[in-house]
Amino acid sequence: MSGYGRVILEDAAVEGERVSLRPISKQDARACFDLVHGVDAITYWTEWDGPESVEEVEEHYSEWPLEGDELSNYTFAIIDKDSGDWAGSISLRHRKGEPAAGLGYLVGVPYQGRGLCSEAVRLIVQLAFQALEVLLVEAELFAENAASRRILEKVGMQRDERGDELYEKRGVERMSHLYSISRVSWELQSDPRGVWEIQSSRVD
Repeated sequence: MSGYGRVILEDAAVEGERVSLRPISKQDARACFDLVHGVDAITYWTEWDGPESVEEVEEHYSEWPLEGDELSNYTFAIIDKDSGDWAGSISLRHRKGEPAAGLGYLVGVPYQGRGLCSEAVRLIVQLAFQALEVLLVEAELFAENAASRRILEKVGMQRDERGDELYEKRGVERMSHLYSISRVSWELQSDPRGVWEIQSSRVD
């Protein structure tokens, strides 16, 4: 998109009612590995089959944001405010050259069913629209993932059938659905907003 002045987050911390979000770091690698490695209840629903080692996670978490040729990947630790535990992670993949971002997330089994993931998604969507100034947020999920579908629908995301795609995982073809919400639709909602501290710059 010509003329799009892309915001770059240099630091960010987001506070909600149940969770806080902060930039991921290498120190989170062990917590991630322990929650995800070999846990089919999580990896069955993700494109990623999980880490093979703590070192693999450390490498992925060594830079924030993680810069690629087409994306800036902002991954946040999801902290359960009641216990202070690392409950999972949530990512915004900000596209370079256009005002759109994709989100992805995982929450450890002990922290599921308590509203933590729903709040984290709501907060990260807010961050995308208000801090990164994108116009569209998207998320992909496997068609049979009813729990994630409900989470996305709670923040106003709707399925775009044009984004349906077959994806092969573990030798089996599974249907992936695309959900999205525009900034205009989000601004019409009256959900509670989070509080954050950010440092950012802009690339014109």
